[in-house]
Formats: sequence, structure tokens, C-alpha cells
Amino acid sequence: MLPEEKEEILTDKDVPVLRKLVLFNSNHIWDDVIIQLQKATGFDMVHCEQIAVIAHTTGKAVVKSGEYSELSKIDSVLKEISLVTEIQ
Repeated sequence: MLPEEKEEILTDKDVPVLRKLVLFNSNHIWDDVIIQLQKATGFDMVHCEQIAVIAHTTGKAVVKSGEYSELSKIDSVLKEISLVTEIQ
């Protein structure tokens, strides 16, 4: 290492903790789930349908990964129609 180069040391405070927002399968009207996913995330219709299909067939699907504050906003919109979700 050259003298003018400094090694960057990251601490736990510098690295954001990434979490997952998970949508669980539930008894909701299909179109309502798609519309609410789109409203909450801003994803296009096809992406929202893919999330819903995965949740329906496997029991759960990751809606999005990111920092808690971002996922919490999306989660609150999904819960407006009582969708079953969890931030992990």
C-alpha cells in the first residue's frame, strides 16, 4: 500500500442493516392485492403479479429488501387492506 493510500475501515454503524418485507398468502381478492402492492411499492403491474403468485403458491414472498424505515412505509400501505406482512 502506498503511503498516501488509506485503508477504509467500516464499522457496524456505517453498514445499513438490510431487512426483508415478506407478504404472506391470505384470503384477499386478487386484484386488490395487486393494486395495493403497486400503490405501496411503485412497481409495475407485472412485478406485483409475480409477487402475488409467489405468495399464493409458496405461502410467502419477499416484496422488497432494504432498510427498515423504507420497508416500514411500504408495510403500512399494505396493511391498509389488512394484508399479512412481516419485516424480517
